[in-house]
Amino acid sequence: MAYELHHDPRSSHQRIAQFVRDVDRGPILDVGAASGQLGRLLAATGLPIDGIEPDPSAAEEARPFYRSMTTALIEDAELPASHYSVVVCADVLEHMPDPEAVLKQLLAASTDDAVFVISLPNVAHLAARLLVLAGIFPRHDRGIFDRTHLQFYTRKTAIELVRSSGLRVSRVSCTPVPLEDVWPPVLGPVARELAMQTQTLAARVAPTMFAFQWLIVARRP
Repeated sequence: MAYELHHDPRSSHQRIAQFVRDVDRGPILDVGAASGQLGRLLAATGLPIDGIEPDPSAAEEARPFYRSMTTALIEDAELPASHYSVVVCADVLEHMPDPEAVLKQLLAASTDDAVFVISLPNVAHLAARLLVLAGIFPRHDRGIFDRTHLQFYTRKTAIELVRSSGLRVSRVSCTPVPLEDVWPPVLGPVARELAMQTQTLAARVAPTMFAFQWLIVARRP
């Protein structure tokens, strides 16, 4: 299923795009570009950005927003050595059989001072804990229990993945549940904003329980 662009500034899409703007250098590699959410958000910057996306229709939709678009699995892509200054893996490593090997492949394609920006879902979110406690392990089209996920991460195991690939974690933050995907229109935007503020505060106080996604910034040792 295609992922819709999230507009809330607290969402992972917006947070990642803002961080890349702040870094302000390229070229950038967007791994698992989907229909080009990151490319769209960075279009005004003029930064050179390449994408890799295995779904042909999504790759074609994303193509206008990228310098180049490779339609392939990242494992099969031929990447130039020591080329990319910023590598973004947004909501993609959890779909891979061997994410550590993929990160090592991307390391070889990155410059010595490259920045990696990685987002991973938090399987220890309170809602997920309660479902599993009740004996339920749902299979959804998106979110923590996306049916295409092959890997599931807590904060600890997400950090371990990044470190085991040879990267140094420099920052870990989190995002709340993107309520714009699921909020009933009848409840209105004011109530949604209040709910977003509440869960954002909860994620700040108890991130391992209330974080929806982990945002990890990493660099070479």
